[in-house]
Amino acid sequence: MDGDDGDDLVPLRALANPLRIRIVSLLTGVSMSATEVAEELGIAHASASYHLRQLAEAGFLERVDEGPPRGGKGRPRRRYRYDPSSSSRLDRAQGRQLLHEALSADLSRRIAEARTQRMSMDAEVWLDRSVWEEVVGLIDQAVALVHDKAGPPRSGDRVKVSMTALLLELDDVR
Repeated sequence: MDGDDGDDLVPLRALANPLRIRIVSLLTGVSMSATEVAEELGIAHASASYHLRQLAEAGFLERVDEGPPRGGKGRPRRRYRYDPSSSSRLDRAQGRQLLHEALSADLSRRIAEARTQRMSMDAEVWLDRSVWEEVVGLIDQAVALVHDKAGPPRSGDRVKVSMTALLLELDDVR
């Protein structure tokens, strides 16, 4: 990342749309074409294509062109996949509130679709700094495991899951 001008920063506000959050989540474990994304999410191909391009331009997705189509003629299929390095390049200065609103809307959708709730927790507490850092590290490990092991929809013995982690250090407002 170029530390001088921030050109490599990924604009957080690009995710400020629940559909885009779903697309990025879907492409965490597999590369997909606009047709596949449209089919999986039940949206129009044109909408999927537009959002994929926007997310790629913002730096969340990378384009992966695969070999020529069957028969060897025509253009390679354009596919996209999540770029995990985007999380380390997020421009957290802008769009934070918009992103949180979109995440809240998508979380409401996921809760409504939930078949089983495996775990839920909420806490607003005081912790020793070392304990807090340990918690952050454990959640980092869990997030990395989910991203690393995510795979294509409906293949093998996979279960569709949702994981949301939001760790906040709060101001001491009295």
